[in-house]
Amino acid sequence: MELRLTKDINKRFWYLFPWVLSLVSLANYFTGWEFQYFVFNELEDYGELLFVLLVLACESALITVFILWMIHKVMSKYGIKGKMH
Repeated sequence: MELRLTKDINKRFWYLFPWVLSLVSLANYFTGWEFQYFVFNELEDYGELLFVLLVLACESALITVFILWMIHKVMSKYGIKGKMH
């Protein structure tokens, strides 16, 4: 099965993605990943940081696509003509 996104989502993805990434990163900084306990004295620590950033980017991309998909569905259901069409 191939996942194809609509042209609306493809055009608007990069407008919303940085905001979602920032919010998810802030939430994980204070609650999830415990960055305050990281010590950067070995190469392994930088690899762990890179892994965390990759996971945050993937999570943010999924959230962004879901938000844009929901906006598209709501606008098409109620017949709202706007910038999404």
